[in-house]
Amino acid sequence: MLNFVQQLPVGPAQPTIPQSYAVTRPTHGSRIDLDAVDNSQSPFGTVAMTMLTAFAFAVSGYAKRRPRHSNAHRKKLRPVACRASAEVMTKTEEACLTDEVMKSAQECLVNNYGQRSIVATHGSGNYLFDSEGRQYLDFAAGIAVNCLGHCEPGWVDAVAKQAGTLVHTSNMFLNPPQVQLAEHLVASSFADKVFFANSGTEANEGAIKFARKFHVAQGQPRERLVAFENSFHGRTMGALSLTWKEKYRTPFAPLMPSADFLPYNDVNAVAAIDETVCAVFVEPVQGEGGCIPGDSAFLAALRSRCDAVGALLVFDEVQCGLGRTGKLFAYEHVGVVPDIVTLAKPLAAGLPIGACLMSDKVAKAIEPGDHGSTFAGGPLVCAAANYTLDRLDNEAFLANVDAMGHRLREGLRSIVTPYGCEVRGVGLLNGIVCPSAQIVTAVQGVARENGLLILTAGAGDVIRLVPSLTVTAGEVDECIAILKQAFDRVDIPYPSVVGS
Repeated sequence: MLNFVQQLPVGPAQPTIPQSYAVTRPTHGSRIDLDAVDNSQSPFGTVAMTMLTAFAFAVSGYAKRRPRHSNAHRKKLRPVACRASAEVMTKTEEACLTDEVMKSAQECLVNNYGQRSIVATHGSGNYLFDSEGRQYLDFAAGIAVNCLGHCEPGWVDAVAKQAGTLVHTSNMFLNPPQVQLAEHLVASSFADKVFFANSGTEANEGAIKFARKFHVAQGQPRERLVAFENSFHGRTMGALSLTWKEKYRTPFAPLMPSADFLPYNDVNAVAAIDETVCAVFVEPVQGEGGCIPGDSAFLAALRSRCDAVGALLVFDEVQCGLGRTGKLFAYEHVGVVPDIVTLAKPLAAGLPIGACLMSDKVAKAIEPGDHGSTFAGGPLVCAAANYTLDRLDNEAFLANVDAMGHRLREGLRSIVTPYGCEVRGVGLLNGIVCPSAQIVTAVQGVARENGLLILTAGAGDVIRLVPSLTVTAGEVDECIAILKQAFDRVDIPYPSVVGS
């Protein structure tokens, strides 16, 4: 672990893909007219899924924030909202609860996520349930966070045990779960030291600072940073400067002026990295950018060029790391060792945490006071992360991730290729590239009606599928069956018709 404060006391083989898929869920309505589809407010796109859990908070807490309700009304609704299963409610009560939560959300929450149509109340395994008793196969997984599914019993036990022992101390003191987690991450990776943060964007902010400090310690400060087209590194100001989408960046300009973007997977482009570059930030597999795997030759060329000019190479594995690709770390697929790796989403399987893993050459430049966090590395979240990492860092577990990824991609290709769509990805980070964002929005809506939650990516023209890493063959087949219904229902012109 990095010393930021003064010393104080203390798989199986690939399964056979079924030739046809059947699903028992009923379809609703007729084929979708794409001309009537508005994809500007896709309720379960990349941003909207981020706050599903916020509604669970609203469900349990809205009553006490609404003083205009009588005491009798609060006593009636609040226990219903907090029950383990929405099935105990009548249809009238379900509708009332949904309306109340949505109305309260409009009054009390900042509208940065747009309108959301589902009030999530509880989850079990790879299924999410809403306030009206509907069940959804969850292939969004909290935007690739819930790697063990919802409420995995061992994880729940680990969190409950730690919650009854010690929750928070700050980083003025050491705590055993934090040190244990750092030891495991170091032992399983290239890294010599670890810094803990609270999210992926915080991990990337830390990496920016560590890279800058590295060059200051060398006596040759460097400012310039390089990222890539279609990249996503976070929404705080430094990480946002390295994020490609203009709609994310423009409202908050000016950002860091020293960030430049190069084409992704372009070996020739790496020549633009010179002795003025402090660090290069790259995702080994782009998630938000469209589920695009990095080419081995490209990532190797980045390593060689960074070595030649003295720049640091930072791999952002916030989404693609920790088992998502079928390896514990995505860099293992290409044999390229970075100087820093940033992690977050699945590390604690649902609790907020981030991490920077780094080599000694970087860590030696960091001194007490250079960086810090009040909440990061707390005993509760680290206990959750320790349990999660123990599950993920297992050959059989990772082999199953790889096998389920193969099964999913083969099944998807069998249903979407006739529509001119491309399937790409690695492990359980996969995308369906569609002819337009309208098609994606329509398919996403029909899938949701039939009980499947999926995400978008790229320019809105990619369906992103990031289920939990515990997804089963039956659940993969269920996803494919629902998507087949959705693609069959949406009015997508065949390629031959498009070209005529």
